[in-house]
Amino acid sequence: MSVSIDIDNVVKKYENTTVINGLSLKIHPGEFFTLLGPSGCGKTTLLRMIIGFNSIEGGEIRVDGTVINTIPVNKRNMGMVFQNYAIFPHMSVADNVAFGLKQRNVPAEEIKKAVAEILDVVKIGHLKDRMPTQLSGGQQQRVALARAIVIHPQVLLMDEPLSNLDAKLRVEMRNAIKSIQQQVGITTVYVTHDQEEALAVSDRIAVMHDGVIQQVGSPQYIYQRPANQFVSTFIGLSNIFKGTLQNDGNQYILDFGTYQVGMKTLDAAKVREYGQGKGKMPVTIAVRPEEFTMHMDGGGLDAVVNYSVFLGISTHYFVTTAEGQELEVIRPSDVGKIIPNGSAVKLRVETERINVFTEDGMHTLIKQTEDIDGNRIGGEGL
Repeated sequence: MSVSIDIDNVVKKYENTTVINGLSLKIHPGEFFTLLGPSGCGKTTLLRMIIGFNSIEGGEIRVDGTVINTIPVNKRNMGMVFQNYAIFPHMSVADNVAFGLKQRNVPAEEIKKAVAEILDVVKIGHLKDRMPTQLSGGQQQRVALARAIVIHPQVLLMDEPLSNLDAKLRVEMRNAIKSIQQQVGITTVYVTHDQEEALAVSDRIAVMHDGVIQQVGSPQYIYQRPANQFVSTFIGLSNIFKGTLQNDGNQYILDFGTYQVGMKTLDAAKVREYGQGKGKMPVTIAVRPEEFTMHMDGGGLDAVVNYSVFLGISTHYFVTTAEGQELEVIRPSDVGKIIPNGSAVKLRVETERINVFTEDGMHTLIKQTEDIDGNRIGGEGL
């Protein structure tokens, strides 16, 4: 049976330095939950607090309703997969996987059966007699995963498990990990700094920065409706503009300076609160490369194509606006229709997709369809 994890106002200090100060999260039973953020943001610290390697200076962590703050590591019934695999070099694959079961005094016949079953799940049953030095990096990672799961833990924790693999193997293993997690149904907390990896494997993502949760949500929502400028620029790429917003009596008009568009996705209440009766409100605008369209005439931002990169399904254009701002634009690749270097173009934005923040970039002004915990609000689309 899958369990929930409730992290309630937890605090972590190292001597006089507070790394995490009052952080709260709710992880649902059976979900694949990812802590994502740059190095030093506190994500591994939080993971180590869950398993018990780090002390908790304030707040509570509850697993299935039970407070675990003072429960020893070996009593928490959790499995962990480390960045460096941490498998025993002097033991065979089967013996590595069996280690935790032997520590729990499980009968030999039950161990043999359980090891065989989990090795089949992670698709390395044929390697059970091999030594770690005879395995590839991906195979070693599967051993580490099998060893963590075979003890039937309540929670599976994974700390940057793919960072030591090459690019192709990372993609293969992230798909395997997600498939295995769905198959066993275990509540999983996964730590990574790799945005693409997080988007690929997660049910929900918590984006962290300086020990603070910036946003929690589904991968699609985090990418398409970031809560602030940090999330917008950390998850994928966003072109950032400074502009103004005003109400002309019929709709909100977003002004890039030389280009204006009407906006229908704004949260009117948030805009009124932010504007406090001002005519023009300074705002920060985030436009992802694929949210531009390119035209040879008509309205839009004036720009010149510096160069382009053809990547098969899409072409990436690197352009400079008339104001000197360098932008990246991604368009679907049409047969024989790559725009030449030096071409003057007009850039327009897909208004239903772009994001608008307060001037300081701290808060979105777009109407939200997920709450703070990543739950759907009503039946609206993105």
